[in-house]
Amino acid sequence: MATKREHGRRPRLGLVRYSLLGLATLAAPSLTSLAYAAPASTVSVQSSPANSESSQTQKAGEVVLSAGPAILRTAAGDQPVARGAALAPGDTVVTGEGGFVHVRMADGGLVAIRPLSLFQLEVFDYKRASQTDRVRYRLEEGVVRSITGEVGEVNKEAFRLNTPVAAVGVRGTDFVVATNATASRVAINSGAVVVAPLSDSCSATSFGSCSVNGVMLGKATSAYGDYVEVVRGEATPRMVRDPSTMPDTIAPPHRHEPAQDYVQQAKDVSATIASTELNERMPPLTAEMRPVTPPPPPVVELLPDVPLDVHWGRWTRPDNVEDTTLTRVSHLIRENKPILVVNSYYGAGVQSMATHLPRSGRVDFVAAGGEGVFANDSGLVPLDVAGGALSVNFDNRSFRSEASFASATDTYLTNAAGNIDARGYLHSDPARSNSHLTGALGKNLDSAVTTIERQFDNGTLSGVVAWGLQQ
Repeated sequence: MATKREHGRRPRLGLVRYSLLGLATLAAPSLTSLAYAAPASTVSVQSSPANSESSQTQKAGEVVLSAGPAILRTAAGDQPVARGAALAPGDTVVTGEGGFVHVRMADGGLVAIRPLSLFQLEVFDYKRASQTDRVRYRLEEGVVRSITGEVGEVNKEAFRLNTPVAAVGVRGTDFVVATNATASRVAINSGAVVVAPLSDSCSATSFGSCSVNGVMLGKATSAYGDYVEVVRGEATPRMVRDPSTMPDTIAPPHRHEPAQDYVQQAKDVSATIASTELNERMPPLTAEMRPVTPPPPPVVELLPDVPLDVHWGRWTRPDNVEDTTLTRVSHLIRENKPILVVNSYYGAGVQSMATHLPRSGRVDFVAAGGEGVFANDSGLVPLDVAGGALSVNFDNRSFRSEASFASATDTYLTNAAGNIDARGYLHSDPARSNSHLTGALGKNLDSAVTTIERQFDNGTLSGVVAWGLQQ
């Protein structure tokens, strides 16, 4: 196997921007077209006759998390992805912007499908027979994390994940793949993978790893930011070390994606699938204090107007589909307003992001608007943005944020600190934050928008804040 570390010009691995016109009808059971959620290239996702037959008799996996826009395409047609939905061999999941789907497989594995992805369960033949069990996935576009289950653990030559250009075999593995039609990148969380270009010697219809021109990437010998890249037309994969272009940076994980040690727990699970099983096996969320009415927050004067380039909307959900007062993400997309940051309830963005960040200096913002909801067993409580401050430090590419949300009776405080990537996105650091925050800086660095989520003992806060310059 090739082990040479190669450096050179790498192709831009941009994901297709899915058009979600029609998101407002995503919850309708009669949805039959996915024209608005298909990648630019035409992809056949019809299962073979053999797979179609098995899909009628075998339950391969169950959706344990669905957030944002996503479609499940089966032999019976297309339908919105919902928690508890069963997947069969031949089924395909397509996610739009801000769409996340986690599937718990019957053999104990996990597939985490991130935004702007098209993932097919090509083959899933699992009968607890190590000599005949087979699993093969295909990622046509986007980013997916795969944690192998019993099939890949017991017989490594029975598992394969294909992309349009690469074959990924496993050695007991938790790995992440990002791909488009011309290039694929594979990073490792645990174990090892063997990545090889598809060719006459490495067929997409085979299982297991390909030794011809294959490159092995192991967790024990790799560093942060390492990944294998396969480019169409190149005979040998490249070894790259670049955290800014690795799969987790292209499409960061959902906050409820399991920790990396989940792969150790997945080895001995039962084939019986329960909708709550994933949450039971996930590391518990840190319990936060219950919302109380604190002393009045520091006086922060809100700007009279939200910056004109900032926008946000709510995802279409069964509980708000009839509410005509809401600005929906689908409305924004129809108006060509980009959705750059998301959480469970909101999608938001700025019309144009900053393309050149200064090397030094600091910008201070104050909350200019926004909204939120507090979700618990009793329903949704609407929240207003009561105040906040966001400080961006370009000297060390860091930020710090505080924001308060208020209902008629309670005030909820959030804080976050983290880093700014080269594209102008803000990502919170869980070790320094009580909330999960993602954000985007406006083109002229005079506006910003953030989405925020915080878990409390009795519910979850989801919100969005528009930021303007402090005056």
